[in-house]
Amino acid sequence: MTTTFRFSRRRAAALLAGLGLLLTAPACTDRFEELNTDPTKAVDVPSNLLFSRALKYGALYDNDQQLGEHLHANMWVQFFANSTAAFQTDRYESNLAWTTSFWNNFYAGYGMDLQQAIRYVQNSPEEVNKLSEARIWRVFLFQRMTDYWGDMPYFDAFKGVTDANTQPSYDAQQAIYEDFLKELKEAAAALDDTRRGNYGQADLLFGNAGSHAASTSLPAVNNRWRRFANSLRLRVAMRLSKVNPALAEQQVRDALASGVMASNAESAIMKNTGGSIRINQNPLAVVLNFADSRISATLVDYLTRYNDPRLNIFADPVSSSNPARVGLPNGLSATQLAQPQYSPASFSQGGARYKNTSNDQNLLTYSEVCFLRAEAALRGWDSQGSAQSWYETGVREAMALAGVTDGAAITAYLNGPLVRFNPAQAQQQISTQKWLSLFGHSGFEAYAEYRRTGFPVLQQVPNQGETNGQVPRRMRYPSTEALQNPNGYQQALGRQGPDLMTTRIWWDKQ
Repeated sequence: MTTTFRFSRRRAAALLAGLGLLLTAPACTDRFEELNTDPTKAVDVPSNLLFSRALKYGALYDNDQQLGEHLHANMWVQFFANSTAAFQTDRYESNLAWTTSFWNNFYAGYGMDLQQAIRYVQNSPEEVNKLSEARIWRVFLFQRMTDYWGDMPYFDAFKGVTDANTQPSYDAQQAIYEDFLKELKEAAAALDDTRRGNYGQADLLFGNAGSHAASTSLPAVNNRWRRFANSLRLRVAMRLSKVNPALAEQQVRDALASGVMASNAESAIMKNTGGSIRINQNPLAVVLNFADSRISATLVDYLTRYNDPRLNIFADPVSSSNPARVGLPNGLSATQLAQPQYSPASFSQGGARYKNTSNDQNLLTYSEVCFLRAEAALRGWDSQGSAQSWYETGVREAMALAGVTDGAAITAYLNGPLVRFNPAQAQQQISTQKWLSLFGHSGFEAYAEYRRTGFPVLQQVPNQGETNGQVPRRMRYPSTEALQNPNGYQQALGRQGPDLMTTRIWWDKQ
């Protein structure tokens, strides 16, 4: 039996039209005729489609990629630099219209779709695999959001439909993170190979024939979701290394014992087919092809000093007649960007690999797990390998993901004076290599880890913005929240501090 949820005709049309172009399963396309029936009646939407949409849009559609990640996190960690005078976020100035769009698309869009899918299966023991997958993905999505804003609606989120609660409480980030750990542990343990099935082809990460998964059998898919959950728990736990090191250590040890990703074949990767249909395109590629940003001078400087073989992969030549890779400084004012020496034509765009609309999206990879384990080993929390061995494996796996295939070049890189493992500089080296590994895949994670560790060392921007020239510590809440949910908004400010880009969120300790 196909589980469905009733939506307004307009909402259902958007769901079915968008995902019908993406999925090949018949159940996802057979329902288009229903949209041409009685327009006054609600339409049944399959829960499988809700989950697929939550996966695909949660991996970021191009609008959210640009407004949510590229113009904020990607700039703030100096992967890219803004080359458009009208865009101010690279100068550490807010654009609440952009961040409000990102917030609303989650709470009123794909986040709600996921919650509806959860409601359909949460009371059915036979649907435990579907429920577990959705719980794991919910943590992935919410961590990204709370890492941007801090306190936010979590436990009461999405209850406007079922409980008419349109003013949910803002929950403390500490409580949110503690629930992440509980949810991931429980969901991973609940995956059951004896139950009747899962989301099948609607699972675009691990269950679809077009995904990177070698096998789509129930045990194989469950194993990949289980390792994804444990690896995500490792990521979540390490975020607490400064604010609650005892809990962080306990959760790191338990996640490792439960089984994390052990190869790139187990990485969480969203496949894209490219072509002319936007939903099938890599969202960062779409944004980079707008050509309103350039590679950051900071990134080019690191890659050049390290003699990194990824330089010519991460960045395109300046032009057909100039093969150099040249980065643009971050944080330039509109006046500076109008000067001839800062003409976009004089600087490199993102590499062709990252402008290819069929490029994969690496959401959580084995290379990231290796760097997390390197830091855990450095802290004495992982006895299954040394910090150096995990660090070097992380570099090799990151190179493979970037398309570097020359083993001798990678070995030479690891033996270079600035990259060779140095116990006295191990935290900085691990964090910097993780930052490089996240280029083109997760500015969100790079931004969170920069705030937690203080690495890599970034360049001071020339303009003060709203932060006195310091890298922002968080997003400001949408202006609509103070008007539409004043009690929740004030709850957050009372715990967290003023709604400023300089206010530190709970886990962000000096």
